[in-house]
Amino acid sequence: MKKSMTMLVSAILLTTVFLSGCENDSGKGSSSASPLASDSGSKAATDAKELKLKVVIPHFGGDPTGTLVQQEFEKEIEKYLGAKVTIEWTRIPWGEYKEKTQVMLTSGDIPDIMLVRSQDNIIKYGEQGLFLDLSKYMDIMPNYKQFITATDNNEQYLMNKNKQLFAFYDGFSNPSDIEPSQYAAAYRLDIFEKNNIKVPTTLDEMYDAAKKLKALYPDSYPVAQSEQYLGYDGILNANHTNGEIYWNGKQYVYGPTEEAYKESLVFLNKLYTEKLLDPAYWSDEMDQAKPKASTGKSFMYPLIWSGYVADFNANKEAGVKWALSMLADNPKYGKSWKYGSDTKGKGLNNGYGLVISAKAKNPEQLVKLVDYQYNDKMIDLLMWGIEGKSYEMKDGKKQYLPALKSSADFVGELAKMGVSASMRTRPGIVFTPQERIAVYTSVPDVLFYNNGKAQMENYYMASDKYGGKESIAPMDRAPKIMLTKDDNDRIANTMTPIKTYVKESSVKFIKGEMSFADWDKFQATIKKMGDYESILKLQNDKVKK
Repeated sequence: MKKSMTMLVSAILLTTVFLSGCENDSGKGSSSASPLASDSGSKAATDAKELKLKVVIPHFGGDPTGTLVQQEFEKEIEKYLGAKVTIEWTRIPWGEYKEKTQVMLTSGDIPDIMLVRSQDNIIKYGEQGLFLDLSKYMDIMPNYKQFITATDNNEQYLMNKNKQLFAFYDGFSNPSDIEPSQYAAAYRLDIFEKNNIKVPTTLDEMYDAAKKLKALYPDSYPVAQSEQYLGYDGILNANHTNGEIYWNGKQYVYGPTEEAYKESLVFLNKLYTEKLLDPAYWSDEMDQAKPKASTGKSFMYPLIWSGYVADFNANKEAGVKWALSMLADNPKYGKSWKYGSDTKGKGLNNGYGLVISAKAKNPEQLVKLVDYQYNDKMIDLLMWGIEGKSYEMKDGKKQYLPALKSSADFVGELAKMGVSASMRTRPGIVFTPQERIAVYTSVPDVLFYNNGKAQMENYYMASDKYGGKESIAPMDRAPKIMLTKDDNDRIANTMTPIKTYVKESSVKFIKGEMSFADWDKFQATIKKMGDYESILKLQNDKVKK
């Protein structure tokens, strides 16, 4: 009883926090009105000349209020709607957002517009009548409709079984032919050059290099991990498999049942047994990895977020020289798959989206307001900023101003202006569609090693140039399917114990605590633990034929 009462009180307190928006200086959230504080409660109050509304969205450290881009955004939406627009903003840190806004959804007391992080919640609460059904407003949202049309299998992927659409989903626009990744392998180039060691292009060469480095630097563990979410993917991608259920180009399969998954563990076991693999591989995050990268304890990352290499090299005191490279290949399978490569054109991802309260007044204006964020003009404003202030046109293409690019903190300068490509400050009603070229060109150049030489390059562009189409992982082009709450519950109930067992067993295989002679027994246990094949069938049956 005491526990239930405590939970109830906590929920009430959290709800109060949302509605008051009073945590500006604590880092827990912020609230501001632009240009005037709204007295409309959870509804939009408007006449022919004024629209007042409340918005709850996440923030990422930087408040766009008062920035050049945010001010221009507000002017543009007022011009487009032909009305004075007053928005009361509540911004909640991304890491806390889902948990805190869940209280609002459960209570049913939501603002006029808010971001919802889970499609399960979007469908669930939409069907309960909490959100506006956008499918009834298609004729007044031409910009968003373009993104819907461009999304493969859009009805199943974005709508419920009754073809209701409850959210403006997260969008992207890539007006180019490049399909890059922001991930790569990384090598301590100064050490490789000093000792005349070949920068690896294959897994066998990675092993050979690790052996030589271990002999030269016995206190090191040459092969290291940067962050746990990457798991073994640097090795799995070389062997064209995955640690989860994934799309292999023809159908959904379960990676740990494939022979290629076993080969990956055998390779990691060889590294571990010969003390070439960091024993903290299963626990290291970047906070632990960064000191090792600058003190000669680590020399290779099979897979890493490329931006970290710029951080490594920026440490002048350490005096290290790291370089990126394409992931090492296994010639048996061909070119290694890139990790998370972007697609061309426009489209939507259904993980989260902006919803409009079904109780909001003047829903047509709110629909038009959010739809306008999907207009090319507004995407350019939010992602690139203002011509002459943050970017210029050269040979018919946008590029950031050279003076900004050469500044000591280029990304910081973009953030000060409220440019969304900085990823530190997000203007507009988050999330707005990301224009990929703006993102690609907002990162600093880094050393990228290819074909025997290293040179300063944009790592997005380099991953496309050197990887080619054959490096695109099929799971990054998987058919768009939508899983219902019942589907997700079924998948979780079946796969959670299997995934736990596979994760624990994989570590044991790598450490030699389980013998590869027992691989068949391992596979049999997976089958006994749950009917994963029925989950594969469920997902494959949803693929549009």
